[in-house]
Amino acid sequence: MLVWALLSSGEFYKPENHVKVNNPNIEYIGRFDFSKPRVVRFDWPGVQIKVTFGGTYCAIKLKDGHNDYNIFIDGQLNKVLRTTSDTIYTIAEGLKNGPHSLIITKRTEALNGVASFEGFILNKGDSLYPVVDKKKRKIEFIGDSFVAGLGSEGKTPDCLFSRDTDNNYIAFGPVLARRLNADYSIIAISGIGIVRNDGDSTLTSKRPLPYYYDRACLNESLKWNFQKWQPDLVVVRLGNNDYWKKPYPTISAFHDAYIKFLKRIRKLYPNASILVFCEPVRKDSHCDYIRSLVNELSSRLQDKKIWYEKLNINLDKQKDFGCQEHPNGSGHKKIADALEPIIRKAMNW
Repeated sequence: MLVWALLSSGEFYKPENHVKVNNPNIEYIGRFDFSKPRVVRFDWPGVQIKVTFGGTYCAIKLKDGHNDYNIFIDGQLNKVLRTTSDTIYTIAEGLKNGPHSLIITKRTEALNGVASFEGFILNKGDSLYPVVDKKKRKIEFIGDSFVAGLGSEGKTPDCLFSRDTDNNYIAFGPVLARRLNADYSIIAISGIGIVRNDGDSTLTSKRPLPYYYDRACLNESLKWNFQKWQPDLVVVRLGNNDYWKKPYPTISAFHDAYIKFLKRIRKLYPNASILVFCEPVRKDSHCDYIRSLVNELSSRLQDKKIWYEKLNINLDKQKDFGCQEHPNGSGHKKIADALEPIIRKAMNW
């Protein structure tokens, strides 16, 4: 039985309009679950799907309902897609006859849940073309809410977290990556620590970030194949939540867990540079702990490509913070501004 669906363009969706997920002209950037032949699943913030499509119209087949996406057409933000119970979304129509570049970036965090992408729908006779804008470099950003971009579109530091105010695209990592002509992958969870997560009542948590690090999707157990994507640079921003509230983990537990995680990154990415940085948002000693252990590991392994930086950034509470006193676009830009010359010099970029 052939089922047709009426699209917002006034056309009917027929099987010949459907571009399947395994089309070689679809570029997936970030971690995705490719284990099923007709669907690609994902949940990490900042993942991107890039294509160049012909024609005047494009829709996406997507089962989600909990996440939001930036839709860029020909380099310009066309719309913010807020998913609902629908499974087909028109993302571009009434364009001049193609080709057109399309970039879809996930604004929201993995904690919102897994999305299932089932391909694109184009006008009959139109197709995809190879993506032209290939990046020269690859960067993986690992961390907590600062890396995830929590509340980055908030209008005041007093607003509460909401799906509407999340936009990973304007967080410092993606901002830096675009400046450095790099693709990026974001492995970040709000409230996460290296050994103790914010809000836990114990000295150590059962599921800090290293527990999730090997996953293709945060919310599923499928392991990620690290050989699929080898970054040139790994940027780590972890440790703030461990010492955000009492009870604090012991220094030795924090030290051992951080060392173990950095050694894991080095084993997975033998040729990557690893930058661990800290920017104090209050007076505590976690930055000193991180500096000491990174220097210790670099010396022990004789590995000059692992290094630590402490950023001294003046973030204005009213101008540079969005929801729950997390950086907004202005605050993230300041972090990116501080990191950019450090990375360019170290990487010779």
